[in-house]
Amino acid sequence: MIVHPVGSQDGSQKARQTACSQIGLIMGRTARELGGGLPASDRDRPLPTALNGPPMTRLPSPIMTSWSARYRAGECFAVWDELRAYGSTGVPEALYGDAEEVARETMSRVAANIDLVVERLADAGYAFAFPEYVCQPPTADDRRAITQAEQSIGPLPLALRACMEIVGGVDLCGDGGAVLPHVSYHFDPGEDADLYPDPLVLMPGRHLWSVWRSRLEGLVDEGACPDPAQEAGSGSRSAVIDFVLAPDEIHKANVSGGEQRIRLPDRSADPELWSVPRRKGVTLVEYLRTSLSWGGFPGYDDLPAGVPWPEILEELRRDLVMF
Repeated sequence: MIVHPVGSQDGSQKARQTACSQIGLIMGRTARELGGGLPASDRDRPLPTALNGPPMTRLPSPIMTSWSARYRAGECFAVWDELRAYGSTGVPEALYGDAEEVARETMSRVAANIDLVVERLADAGYAFAFPEYVCQPPTADDRRAITQAEQSIGPLPLALRACMEIVGGVDLCGDGGAVLPHVSYHFDPGEDADLYPDPLVLMPGRHLWSVWRSRLEGLVDEGACPDPAQEAGSGSRSAVIDFVLAPDEIHKANVSGGEQRIRLPDRSADPELWSVPRRKGVTLVEYLRTSLSWGGFPGYDDLPAGVPWPEILEELRRDLVMF
């Protein structure tokens, strides 16, 4: 069973919307390029073309052009490749604001894409396992928790912080029925039960603080931290924690499994996501790209050749904005 952190929700959907019509660039790479692999007959099919904005011209990449300007001009993949190249040392301080702007723009697009996917799933009769947690826009409590956690744990990756501050919590676990027959939480999925579609799940910001508090309580039990309240406010950064961003693909099917984790503290722009089967070394942004290129169910890229994939996947990913 997936355990969600409890917290108030004072945000509105407006906070997680972005003007897609002003972005105009769409998920136009093939699924293979995004880390997926459609059935043999469809592997080179491009993702659907967006109809919600004018085409944008890709600009050249002179050294003096900002990352954020290049990103908005369409160089989504190239910009993130450059940000990742700084590795664990992180983006230089002089360039941090520009990189942060890229991360926030990225997650604004992710949030808008997720809103579309959720709306389409609901229209198709998809039965969400936890309706109250499907979309959890970030609240003031989440933002405070993120700040508190960073002060105590140390640096958070740009992509992770922006994801928690803009996207918030997401849970697409549920029962797909005839529409998504391989997706199941409360029932046996039947044939092809060895396929785990890996519905998108993201924990909200308050979960990060909860994880850190649990870590401190563990240190108290071990005698290494006599006063967790003092430690939490001291800016101590001696501990390394594994932040559970989501259950793994097996646990999302309500079967005992593991967790998708990010190790903190981490100065990198785009952190590695650990314990994601078949995607060793995948980063958070890369995983989100793969997930949304499959309509929020990236495990479908493991569907055996010759087995038809559900038609609704095309509808779920239609017109999604490139990020």
